[in-house]
This record gives sequence, structure tokens and C-alpha cells, in this order.
Amino acid sequence: MRRIVDGWGEVEEEYGGYAIKVVNGAKLPWSRICELLLRINHEIWIERRGEDMYIVSKPLAD
Repeated sequence: MRRIVDGWGEVEEEYGGYAIKVVNGAKLPWSRICELLLRINHEIWIERRGEDMYIVSKPLAD
């Protein structure tokens, strides 16, 4: 994930998934990130934490 984000965001592991802080939304490869997360069976949402925007994911429950 860090390789895909490539400095345009900051990746943290959280609750078995990811919290990706959007640093440069114009350069961040949104579709590649979403495709990977969906391929590994994660649900995805976008949220605001303070002034920052995050892509957040967690594994889907079986």
C-alpha cells in the first residue's frame, strides 16, 4: 500500500485495515488504492479527521 500511495498520502494500519491520510488529493492514485482494497475484500469509506481527509478500510466480516 505504501508503494502505491507513494508519498501522496500517509499510510497507517488500523483495526486490521488501513487509514490513509490524503496529503495531495490531486496526485493520490485513488482508483488504484480502491481497487486493491476491494480485491483484498475490504470495505472502504472516506472520512474527515479534524482538517484531514482519510481513506479508511477494514476487512469485510464473513
